[in-house]
Amino acid sequence: MTAKVRNPEATRAAILDAAEEVFLERGYAAAPLSAIANNAGVTKSLLHHHFESKQNLWAEVKQRRFKHYADVQMAMIRESRDDEGTQVLRDSFEFYFRFLQKNPELVKIMAWVFLEQEANEDVCLKMDDELMDAGAERIKLGQERGYLRDDVDPRLLLFTFLGICQHWFQDRHHVLGHLGPDIPEEVIDEKYLRDAIKIFFEGVLPR
Repeated sequence: MTAKVRNPEATRAAILDAAEEVFLERGYAAAPLSAIANNAGVTKSLLHHHFESKQNLWAEVKQRRFKHYADVQMAMIRESRDDEGTQVLRDSFEFYFRFLQKNPELVKIMAWVFLEQEANEDVCLKMDDELMDAGAERIKLGQERGYLRDDVDPRLLLFTFLGICQHWFQDRHHVLGHLGPDIPEEVIDEKYLRDAIKIFFEGVLPR
């Protein structure tokens, strides 16, 4: 990738693209700024001019991927007119799955986020905490009104659906090996989503 343009915003975007590629391949600790600069077609001094440090650059890469999801998901929760809380939960489940489907890089980025020693200072985790608080309050309201079972912790309920979606995109190829190599990924994605929603909302006991 080469940043041939002189526009500062375009150069900044080129650096972020290059940094994401290197970070995902090597992880934060093992990613040299020289490799990022080389991939972006810029000098290390220009990289420092735009981001000052490797830590700032990594923070920008993560936030760029996660912020759109966080903004849309928060709006879904706050603007919901669903008194039961069941529809917004179902919509959030599917939106998160679709977002990971279209942005598989986020799965790996979030894995690195949770492995970082300074995770509590991470901007993505702060956004995630805000989403968790808002989502848990919405579920708690549904529990108090008798629409959702009240013998489970709202936060653990949310954590469960996040894990169901994330793990699929972390280990999908392993599952495909058991199901057969001739199944197109888009087909198995849809089957998994349908079955996961059934299991999550209805359980595994016979109906």
